[in-house]
Amino acid sequence: MEMSEERKQQCREAEIKAKQILKQGDRIRITKCPGTKRTIIFSHWDGCWIVSKSGINDYHPVNIDKVNGKEISFK
Repeated sequence: MEMSEERKQQCREAEIKAKQILKQGDRIRITKCPGTKRTIIFSHWDGCWIVSKSGINDYHPVNIDKVNGKEISFK
């Protein structure tokens, strides 16, 4: 299934906003498929993907709802 242009643009904008805010060590709460929420520690970027301290790079900023305990939306 292909993403709509609107969804692609939303993802690009979320990435730009997140890259301006996130710093190494930030605690991020993120929704992971199928809708489970988990908290990770931000390490660095791998293209548009967030890499956690544990080395997993399977997170996108459009799915973040908290940074360091404060609610946020990059959508």
